[in-house]
Amino acid sequence: MNVPAGRSVLRARRLGYRTIERAIVVMPNDTLRLDLVLDAEAQQLTPVRTDVSRTEVESFTARPNVGTIAMPARLMAGVPSVGEPDVVRVVQLLAGVSARNDYNSGLNVRGGSADQNLVLLDGIPIYNPFHMGGIFSTFMDATVGGIELMTGAFPARYDGRLSSVLDVHSADETRPGVHTTTDVSVLATSARVAGSLGSPGTPRGSWSFAARRTYADAMAAAFSRDNFPYHFLDLQGRAAYALPHDWRVTVTGYAGKDLLDLNLANLAGDSSVSSAGQGSWRYDWGNRVIGASLAKEFTAAPGLGWLLGQTTSFEQRVSTSGFLTRLDIGEGASSQRSDVHDVRFAGSLGAHGAATDRSVGYEISSTHVRYASTSIQTGTTAFDIIQDPVSYVGWLDDLWRLSSRWMVEGGLRGEVLTGPRSWAALSPRLSIKYFATPAVAFTAAAGRVTQTMHSLAGDGPFRFFDIWLASDQYIPVETAWHWVLGAERRTEEVSVKVETYVKKYDRVLDANASEDPSRRGDEFLSATGLTYGADLLARWQPVHGLGGWLSYSYGIARHERDGVIWAPGNDRRHDLNLVATWQLRRYRVGARFGYATGTPYTPIVGQIARRVYDPSNDTWGTGNPQVYLEPLGGARNSARFPANQRLDLDVSREMRLRGATVAPYLSIVNAYNAHNVFVYIYDYSNDHPTRQAYSQLPVLPSVGVRLAF
Repeated sequence: MNVPAGRSVLRARRLGYRTIERAIVVMPNDTLRLDLVLDAEAQQLTPVRTDVSRTEVESFTARPNVGTIAMPARLMAGVPSVGEPDVVRVVQLLAGVSARNDYNSGLNVRGGSADQNLVLLDGIPIYNPFHMGGIFSTFMDATVGGIELMTGAFPARYDGRLSSVLDVHSADETRPGVHTTTDVSVLATSARVAGSLGSPGTPRGSWSFAARRTYADAMAAAFSRDNFPYHFLDLQGRAAYALPHDWRVTVTGYAGKDLLDLNLANLAGDSSVSSAGQGSWRYDWGNRVIGASLAKEFTAAPGLGWLLGQTTSFEQRVSTSGFLTRLDIGEGASSQRSDVHDVRFAGSLGAHGAATDRSVGYEISSTHVRYASTSIQTGTTAFDIIQDPVSYVGWLDDLWRLSSRWMVEGGLRGEVLTGPRSWAALSPRLSIKYFATPAVAFTAAAGRVTQTMHSLAGDGPFRFFDIWLASDQYIPVETAWHWVLGAERRTEEVSVKVETYVKKYDRVLDANASEDPSRRGDEFLSATGLTYGADLLARWQPVHGLGGWLSYSYGIARHERDGVIWAPGNDRRHDLNLVATWQLRRYRVGARFGYATGTPYTPIVGQIARRVYDPSNDTWGTGNPQVYLEPLGGARNSARFPANQRLDLDVSREMRLRGATVAPYLSIVNAYNAHNVFVYIYDYSNDHPTRQAYSQLPVLPSVGVRLAF
């Protein structure tokens, strides 16, 4: 390099690195050697504007999508969370969805109970997608690519539940190389490793593996002498690969386990002496899911376009899903187990054209159910229910784009259930969409839905998990009709959707709290029901600045049996949620405000003293044995809890540190410590009866950090 003698400034720069400058002195007829080291730095490029429509807008123009809400993972980021981000907690903030209380992440959709929701992971059912009695879901935040929620009159390919379908889609890694993400919160740590397959220029697939473990037990031991012997573990993997000739195979697997290993004799304040295994109480439960699909899209052969459309899609699935829970008290003195697992084969063939989309499919599932209570020590069995139903399903769906304004989708689902109960039914579906303008549409839909799996969890405020039983000669099939009317306005950044609905239960089952374990046929009580109401969802999704949504739901739910009408425990008149996120230059701020009127409960109007006979003293004393106070309830669900409201806040900052992205965050649940009633406890043992309210979550701050490489 020919540099004149004297003082000069040497500037070195390269795309992706920080520019540096050095002052140098060049002597005449001399050679100067200089070593430079460039530090990596993100390069800010000139903004690029594209006109590609968002997925939500494309969906709005392509299908009726009645009662359907789709949300990618990026729109869920920044929503305040309890302990750590949770996709099911986000779903609770959408229109038509409510939660009983802060301690329950079960979904109540348009007046339905929590077991009336079909929850899918990449199309595979998960029977109990919750941890810690419903406080957390089994979905790890880093593994979720998006969700699709259908709240009524869903297409014919979906069924098996009376209220909704929630399909959680796994995130696929599209970047070359291997990338890791680690989330550390006050309750759990999760990590995900993901990468692409194939050469960097032509990737053929992706893979990922994630794990999460809570350390609530270790945290309790560090700050208290009281033991909290509970933890859960999640493992999830996914792989997708493009085979020759445009075939694509995907595999998804999940395994989770909760464990509560408690010794009642060691609890503080417990002075009684236990001889039953020293008061041991072991409770474990968990899900197992694995499935694979093979899919291909191809162009129809010449002359067959009228039958197979312009393009044809083929998909074949095979999966197995199960949920198992075991309770052991006193090292075998009393044992209970609930086990449900299935094997499914399903397939579909779709023909897609400019004016029509036709699809036909099938599903065959074999399910094994066992619910038993035994005593290993005494060799006795209280009950042992075993069921092995097999279901056969065939469905067809046809979407017609009659003009630029009219769209009609019709479907029919045929079902056959074999086993102790032989049952068959046809379930029609119909959806209509009319575009008043390209951005404004009106919709109407109707459909019949059925449910052959039922939960014994009951109608209480706390839902630990579902114990499933299948329809048989004792348990009938639940059925309902959906009717929906709606209007929607959608642009690139703003959408407003209003829907009114009626859901009529021809048959709905209530768990029988007074059932006799030694008698079959009284596990459930059959009733009819009706729910109706209206939902509003307004969303704004700008590229920069403030984003979020406003959801409001009004609903009425009623059940009836033998002329008695009552409101189920999830009946809620008004439910309002305002969610907002601000993406600033370095910070992301989120806020959520919720207001909801109270849900019904059965008040206690008195107590009866039940004295126990002591054979050693031949007495009915009031000291030893103790008097048992039996509560007397009023009319079922005749009272309501007060309205509750809550403000949650979240702030995070994203930083770059030696090639890694570090994003610490702070969440505050119930920021102003509102005292929302969870349950009332009554005491009629003295002359002045009392009612004490126990609150839901208090102000609860939590911190965490996400590391991404």
